[in-house]
Amino acid sequence: MLNPVDEIKSKLDIVDIIQEYIPLKQAGANMKAVCPFHDEKTPSFMVSREKQIWHCFGCNQGGDMFEFVKKIENVEFPEALKILANKAGVRLKYQDPKITNLKTRLMAIQEQAKQWFCDQLFSSMAGKQALDYLISDRGLIQATVKEWGIGYALDSWDSLSGFLKTKGFNNQEILQSGLVVPKQNSNDYYDRFRARIMFTIEDHRGNVVGFTGRATKSDDAAKYVNSPQTLIYNKSEVIFGLNKAKQFIKQLDAVVLVEGQMDVISSHQAGVKNVVAVSGTALTSEQVKILQRFSNNIIFAFDADEAGVSAARRSVEIAWGNEANVNIVAIDKNIAKDPDDLIKKDKDLWKNMIGNSMAAMDYFIDFYFRDYNPEDVHVKKKVASEVLNLIVKIKNPIERDFYLKKLSDRLNVDDKILKELVGKKIKGNVRQPIKMGGDEAVSNKEANSQEHKNIQAAERLLALMMVDYDFYTHITENLPWQCFYGQIQDLYKLMVVYYTKHQLKEDWSADIESKNLSAFVKEQRPDLVEVLNPIQILAAEVAGYDSERVLLEMRQLIKYLKKNYLRKKLSEVTKALKQAEAGFSNSQNRAEDTKQRLGVLMEESSKISSELRELDNS
Repeated sequence: MLNPVDEIKSKLDIVDIIQEYIPLKQAGANMKAVCPFHDEKTPSFMVSREKQIWHCFGCNQGGDMFEFVKKIENVEFPEALKILANKAGVRLKYQDPKITNLKTRLMAIQEQAKQWFCDQLFSSMAGKQALDYLISDRGLIQATVKEWGIGYALDSWDSLSGFLKTKGFNNQEILQSGLVVPKQNSNDYYDRFRARIMFTIEDHRGNVVGFTGRATKSDDAAKYVNSPQTLIYNKSEVIFGLNKAKQFIKQLDAVVLVEGQMDVISSHQAGVKNVVAVSGTALTSEQVKILQRFSNNIIFAFDADEAGVSAARRSVEIAWGNEANVNIVAIDKNIAKDPDDLIKKDKDLWKNMIGNSMAAMDYFIDFYFRDYNPEDVHVKKKVASEVLNLIVKIKNPIERDFYLKKLSDRLNVDDKILKELVGKKIKGNVRQPIKMGGDEAVSNKEANSQEHKNIQAAERLLALMMVDYDFYTHITENLPWQCFYGQIQDLYKLMVVYYTKHQLKEDWSADIESKNLSAFVKEQRPDLVEVLNPIQILAAEVAGYDSERVLLEMRQLIKYLKKNYLRKKLSEVTKALKQAEAGFSNSQNRAEDTKQRLGVLMEESSKISSELRELDNS
């Protein structure tokens, strides 16, 4: 019987998993993309369907589908396991200590609580009254209620917590779930949600992480009560409805952001399914980045009055700060109070408003110019200030320049003046980078960068070596093994042993696709398998390159690695020379020994310098 990890891998394809997060393009036998883990313009992120691994040759990160999900979702292995298990339809046993941690236990508690709330909505007397309210007053159908996991919390102090105890959860886990509130001066607690309609909050992966409870009693102090921040509920990252909306966001290449949970649910029921909401917090940069995984086009829906514009402005600025394309749907209070109300009155109008949404900056310019008087200089200054404070938030210089010219025309003011004002604002907001550790920190950074370049060059050469027998011969004859470093040096030696032993000259390139080399390395040095994997991915790509191009690149790489090796060696010899000179003494025997030592080192230094000059001139 397969363990959960192997079962998941047998059912999922790494290409399909990664394509949920970033677009991949075919590159020979592999797939290629711009790396999501570091800034780059030229794609260096490679995915091998055959080997079911990924590797970035820019930042040198890599691994299997679990490593990718861990990094892209910023989670530990148990959460990555749960995410992939859900995708694969693999059921995990939460009691297994190898695949569980506190987070997965808390997710299990939330799932049980959701089921309990849903059961109460349909089975209890008070729940049925709440269900009647949702259907009769709010216009939901039963299928929508079930799809969105809407439930009911009984008017009881301990019904839910008592139920959770019967499911094997201990007091500490129940406390950390946020479903209960600790009593003062006591180790006991009581249910947080009582006599409330419960809306299930899922993260974008489909995990239940919290709830919103709407009061059913008119005398309740708080109309809405939300789950608190917990180990699994990070309010700055969770977006209500995203798990259900993400496939439609991808299809339509746009996401509509509304304020309330009922706005989202009503819109989905009406057939507009690329709609989500931010729950219990203002929009954050983290949430925008999550939305951008599915589309860079964000449409904000909010009230068209002064308060609505003011509330939306900050969210729009955050989206601009992440270089999202932002449009606006403004709902006039005379038409409807919110999207939910608008959908009840005219769902086609809601669809049309989204389809005719306006570029955010165009909307704001029109809004601030609504009472504009060109003869009043004070009004002109105020309007200019409001709009310029928005334009300065736009990161894209082309878009910024476009709106500066537009504002210039509307104000009848020279755009050079406006550009100067924006330039001052931008300059005033720029902070100088903080330098830490002085020259030593800079030196370490440069050293790490050099080491990374050496690794990239070595990986590239070993990949070329795998492609063709003539390339292999040229590399082994022209580059001493000492020019490689660390584990790559060990792998290079092992590859030479493998190719010498198997004599693959007649069908050399076919070995790239075979698993014989992998098996040999795994048998001889298991620790080098992870070093070999990305090189095999690279070999599959370069195998299709023009031979003249490969030969030129190979010679450059050999020259680069050889020069680095010689420079390092010269540095060591120079250091030894200084030490020998410092150790010179009047003792005849020591002086003679030191003189011989100095002679040997000087000769070696001269030889290395000569080799370096030859390489520079070649």
